[in-house]
Amino acid sequence: MSERSGASASAAESAASVESAASAILSAVGGRENVAGLTHCFVRLRFRLRDAAAADLDALGAHPEVAFAVWQADELHVAPRRGLFALAARLRETLNGGTTTP
Repeated sequence: MSERSGASASAAESAASVESAASAILSAVGGRENVAGLTHCFVRLRFRLRDAAAADLDALGAHPEVAFAVWQADELHVAPRRGLFALAARLRETLNGGTTTP
């Protein structure tokens, strides 16, 4: 395998990892319809949810791409282990109707 094909395979795996993590996180926060807002800082995704009880912190904490998830005031903060900006972009795309991710 050439360096170039190795790099493309790695990029494809990374994109698949971001897609998988975004889907799992969105499901664990109660789905697209439960998200009233999404922002991020340098370390955490910050969700404002319509129904806080719909969030599954155990599922978030058990996901291998999530370091931790905690409530801070009225926001659910999720700290991914890597790829925060790519993950935030993918979640925004999904929340804006870009895919059928739950």
